[in-house]
Amino acid sequence: MVLLTVAALAAGWIAIAVEQVARGVAGLAVDVPLSGFALSRTYTVVALQGPTAAVGVGAFAFVTLAGPATLLAAALVFHFLVGVFRTPGWLRGLVLEWVVLALLWIPTVLAVAVFTEAGGPVAELYQRLGEPPAGRWGALGLGGLTLWLLARVAVGRAISVGRAWMRTDGLEFRRRLVRVVAGYPAVVALGAAMYLGGWAAPVWSAVWLAGVLAVLELRTP
Repeated sequence: MVLLTVAALAAGWIAIAVEQVARGVAGLAVDVPLSGFALSRTYTVVALQGPTAAVGVGAFAFVTLAGPATLLAAALVFHFLVGVFRTPGWLRGLVLEWVVLALLWIPTVLAVAVFTEAGGPVAELYQRLGEPPAGRWGALGLGGLTLWLLARVAVGRAISVGRAWMRTDGLEFRRRLVRVVAGYPAVVALGAAMYLGGWAAPVWSAVWLAGVLAVLELRTP
């Protein structure tokens, strides 16, 4: 599990980089200046964009949501490619953690928008819309629903890849596999991303991550 956790943390760094690059490129499409990319004090990639005050709400939504959408699309493409071609085990493990993290990323950025002073692309969009009163709880509900739906996909990918490493001939074995291969490593990486991005207070981050683990177990067939 230690190696998979390291792979998940590496996938988390890749996820942040992909999201920031996609955000920067999407900004160029709607005339948001981009002066390049840099490493933050925590060595994560940051897009150096200009002001977005003159950009309309629709264009701003395109910029902020391009990152999570591109992250998921890229993860699924690479996951498909390593499944088609003969690739080493370490690469399969890295891409598995990447695709699980990308699947969990979307419900997380939705759900954390419920908190005041939240970070993440959905929280940014919510603030840009003027913080409508009904928006926060709606985002939490949508995040929970998305988590329930995407968790089944993440579980399926984990079982498909992990059955070569661990027995899958019973529900308890499959749940153990999902916890070891997908759950714990992805939650560590997602927690690190939440902390680095300032998405939510540590206590609420811990509550959400515990919920993610519970849903992954419940969605294990």
